[in-house]
Amino acid sequence: MEIENKFNINELAENYGKYYEIPRLGCESDSDYRRKVAGELRTRGNLIEAHEALSGRRYDDPNQGPLVPMTGLMGAMAKTLQGIEHFPNDPERQVENDVDAGIIIRNEDGSAEYIRTVFNTFGPDAGMDILDALSGKK
Repeated sequence: MEIENKFNINELAENYGKYYEIPRLGCESDSDYRRKVAGELRTRGNLIEAHEALSGRRYDDPNQGPLVPMTGLMGAMAKTLQGIEHFPNDPERQVENDVDAGIIIRNEDGSAEYIRTVFNTFGPDAGMDILDALSGKK
C-alpha cells in the first residue's frame, strides 16, 4: 500500500527558521511565522530561501504552481532592474510584493522568460549574483 505524501506549506519555513535561528513566538500562527521567516530571510539577502519559505516549495519544484517561488524571484529581479523597492522597512510585505510584481511581469512582457532562463541555465547562485550586481550590492 502506497502512503500518500501530504504537502505541508509550513515545513520549509519551520526548517529555515530553525536553521537560521529565527524564533517563533508562542502566539504566532503558522502563516504569520511563515511570513516572518520569509521577511527575515529576505532582509538577510537570502531571496531564494525567502520565497521558498513563503510558498512552501523549492524554487525548482515542478509542482510549485503559477505563483511562487519563481514568480516572486522574477518579481524581485524585475523590481531591481527598474530600481524599485516597495516597503523598504517591511520585509514581509516586500516578499509579498515580489510575488505581485512577478505576476505582472509574467503576464505583460518578456522579462519572466529572461529571468527563468537565467535561473534554469546558470542556477540559483548565478541568478542571485546577477540580481545583486544589478542592485549594486556586489
